[in-house]
Amino acid sequence: MKNSNKNMPANQNLWFSANGQDEWGNGADGWNGADGWNGADGGERQTQQHSAKPYIIKIVNACTSAISSVDIGDSYANRTVSNFSQNSNIAVTSLVNGVSYIEYLAQSEAQPFAVGATVVISSTANQLDESITVTHRNATGDRQDFTIALSLDPYQTQTDRIVDFTEYLFDGFSRLRYNSILGSATVITRQFLKGKFAPSQIVANRPGMQSYGNPNIIKAMPMAVGPNKNLGM
Repeated sequence: MKNSNKNMPANQNLWFSANGQDEWGNGADGWNGADGWNGADGGERQTQQHSAKPYIIKIVNACTSAISSVDIGDSYANRTVSNFSQNSNIAVTSLVNGVSYIEYLAQSEAQPFAVGATVVISSTANQLDESITVTHRNATGDRQDFTIALSLDPYQTQTDRIVDFTEYLFDGFSRLRYNSILGSATVITRQFLKGKFAPSQIVANRPGMQSYGNPNIIKAMPMAVGPNKNLGM
């Protein structure tokens, strides 16, 4: 699920995930397992971590034709550009109460964050078949890309949303690019944080890196347990 730019040195550390794979969504409750959000060597272990509220971004295509290459992020390039450098038929807004999309972009510059889960919601037929490419750049010209291929869980009853647990970092040089937003489609993207760097916290003598707990967006099915004859029940 990961493609590196051919010009990238072979020993260049990847910006996304230690191995570019689905690390937190599966196995041993990976968001909490082995203190996963703090990291195996993340210093003093916290007894309890709260879940972060997601960043929620809505994309609306106002025309009946599909529009390709629709972006979320890339703040350094798009924050001050008309319509954030999108096609004129595309509107991108924040659905978080009291927070604008331009403020979301500005925060990605000042407080880079790591995403542990991405939820994509759309009731438009076939929209969830469109892939998402995550791109990271830097001022030296290096660039890294990897693709999130959305897939419905075969046991999932909802058909209008998909949860993906690929980890990626997000800052002012980062973007999520939808391959296409279909005609008249509305797409909502929820980014659930794994961690966020807030340097202003250091001034208050608090850690600059805040890590977050499992958002529990996928609930485990209850298990029916029958009578235990050995216990006389």
